[in-house]
Amino acid sequence: MFVVLKRRRLVIVLMVLIALELALTTALCVRQFASANDSLIDFTVVIDAGHGGIDGGVVSANGVKESSLNLAYAKTLGQLFEQSGFNVVYTRTTEDGLYGLPTQGFKRRDMQARKNIVDKTCPNLVLSIHMNKFSAGYRSGPQVFYQQGKADGEVLAAALQQVFNDATGNAHQSIAGDYYICREIKCPAAIVECGFLSNDREAELLQTEEHRIMICEQIFRGVMLYLAK
Repeated sequence: MFVVLKRRRLVIVLMVLIALELALTTALCVRQFASANDSLIDFTVVIDAGHGGIDGGVVSANGVKESSLNLAYAKTLGQLFEQSGFNVVYTRTTEDGLYGLPTQGFKRRDMQARKNIVDKTCPNLVLSIHMNKFSAGYRSGPQVFYQQGKADGEVLAAALQQVFNDATGNAHQSIAGDYYICREIKCPAAIVECGFLSNDREAELLQTEEHRIMICEQIFRGVMLYLAK
């Protein structure tokens, strides 16, 4: 009886050791695959969900905040890049802002925090996701902005706008200006205004998963067009 128990105990120990070895092997394989996937495309994209926290940005007629939509679009866009083997870094992944305490100067601190993330990441590309507003409610469709005087940003914005216009039938032009997130970083960058929350019909569309996926796919195609150029 003692011998039988001893043998059973030995079998159990061996089974546990085998299970641990299999678990370790699986973990190593997953880790190796992840590393290989990360290095598949040596290209990092920072996706910046604009606003956040007490800074809600534009608000639609039915009370939906731009900051929440920006975050949803940023996550969907990031998944597209990740699934294609790109390295993706997000400036924010929650509803919170990046400014710390909501005291005077919070907006400047928020923007500085985003710049710090970009500087530490040293990405190849930055896409800042926003929603638009226009005093006349008829205007609709995605529009892209870039830093005046930065040729690489201009080419990126033009590629994105071309893909958007092909998809929507609009004739919008990418617009140059002075934008902190584009001005203060070294790599190509663009601000993508995904649509107009001031347009009630488009605001409803922007809140749907189907439209969000469509817009994010167009952004991804725009970046591919830019890289091809």
